[in-house]
Amino acid sequence: MGASSSGLLDEAKINHIKGLVESEFQSFSGFYRQQYSVTYLGHIHQEVEPKKEGRGFLLTHRPKNDGDEVLYQGCIKFSCWDELGKKCRERYVVLKKDYKVEIHDSAETFRRILNGVKEDSSSSAPSSPDVFAVYLHLPYTGHTCFLFQQEDERDHFLSGLKACIRHRNLDHWHDSSHENQAYARAIRLYQQEKGCYKSWEKLLGTEEQVLARQVMEDVLSWLQNQLQSKVKGKKTERIRQWQATVQVTYTLVLEQLTAGLEALREECRQTASASQALIRSNLDQIMSSHDFLEQKVRACICEEAEKVCSESVVPYISSILEALTEHIGPGILGMQDTLRTQMKSAFSLTNGQVEDIKKALTSLRSVSLDENYRMVENLSDKLENLKERFGLSSVEKLVHFANLEMEQLLDSAVYTLEQFFQSSTKLQPSQLLDKMERAKERVFKISLSPFISIFPFYITWSLFCLFLLNMRKKCKYERGGIETEGAVFGPASSPESLSYWLRSSL
Repeated sequence: MGASSSGLLDEAKINHIKGLVESEFQSFSGFYRQQYSVTYLGHIHQEVEPKKEGRGFLLTHRPKNDGDEVLYQGCIKFSCWDELGKKCRERYVVLKKDYKVEIHDSAETFRRILNGVKEDSSSSAPSSPDVFAVYLHLPYTGHTCFLFQQEDERDHFLSGLKACIRHRNLDHWHDSSHENQAYARAIRLYQQEKGCYKSWEKLLGTEEQVLARQVMEDVLSWLQNQLQSKVKGKKTERIRQWQATVQVTYTLVLEQLTAGLEALREECRQTASASQALIRSNLDQIMSSHDFLEQKVRACICEEAEKVCSESVVPYISSILEALTEHIGPGILGMQDTLRTQMKSAFSLTNGQVEDIKKALTSLRSVSLDENYRMVENLSDKLENLKERFGLSSVEKLVHFANLEMEQLLDSAVYTLEQFFQSSTKLQPSQLLDKMERAKERVFKISLSPFISIFPFYITWSLFCLFLLNMRKKCKYERGGIETEGAVFGPASSPESLSYWLRSSL
């Protein structure tokens, strides 16, 4: 399809693209292997000497769902970017809590193929005044237009779609496994090697997607130079040819990186597994070397870091907190008010009857926070001056994160009530009502402080980007000296040697 039919990508160009991808992947792989060894050491150390857990959160988090709960389903007319001018097709679209977009030929097909998943990756179509449109844009894969006859139906679909986008962008990064930590550190170092110090706001989607978008920046630059004079025809045809070529190129890049990352992970797992006994038997020595090297690094940069922090970060912390509290706070407070109102309404007629309370709790799980989400989405415009001052390119991740946390707070509040209820079903109606009232009081002790305190990290990290740029040469020079001193641990001849793991702590 697309690029193949246009003939813009011949075998030579495809092979060159694969070569570019492989070159970039090998560069990333070096950082990943290094960081995998570091986070694996941390993982083993955590097993041996687990850290004390902090004070538990006031609410109880619901266990991860199985993904079968439906957010939206219905027949929708939609059109893809390469179908401009053609009649819109009607398909049966399903959004579940696995947060993927399923598109089926019909409702009957969906019932027959309950496990058939097809992620949307295309689209565009003109909308007329008598229809309501939702445009879904995905990187390098065109855009899709979903058309609705009723505004309420459009809003219902859009609410579910936004939930899918939030979760698909961020859920992966909530996993604190050592492999996830290794990737996050590796992609940061890989991007810093290219002079990019804004990696946190780019961590949206899966590991493969994040790396693919980074690699595509270099691939597209080469592709534009190669194809600029070869795209012919009218403007709409040139756009179609170019979009088709980009889509096929992105697919090639994503497939190659997906296979490469899986092989790289397996390689690192086997290396770590083969060395596990060696690490455990020498863990004290390894951690001592880690502490020694950490002290040396701190000594190299501490004075300069404190100076830059006091001059370029600390003076702005109060204004950052004020801006975040002003624009995110109302969304959280609105969520609390919404829950309080819905809870009061749901429980007002239960009279302590078990079945009535169960129905009331079920209704709370479907409370809409769309209005509160929109309050936070306005943050992008409100923080424009902060973006300009601190060099932020986007607050998209911040907005997604804020809305996801609001969703989690609401879900945890309802789940906490459900847990109280399940442990109290044998009580008398009057006793049950008293216990549920105490549960409601616990839920409404939700504080903004723990939630808001997370966000300065985003802005503060952006400020430290400038600090890293200013200190990059100094850190590299000093690091070379530390590596020389680290030679006392012996040559790191192979991953199976103790010296390899000792030096990995650097």
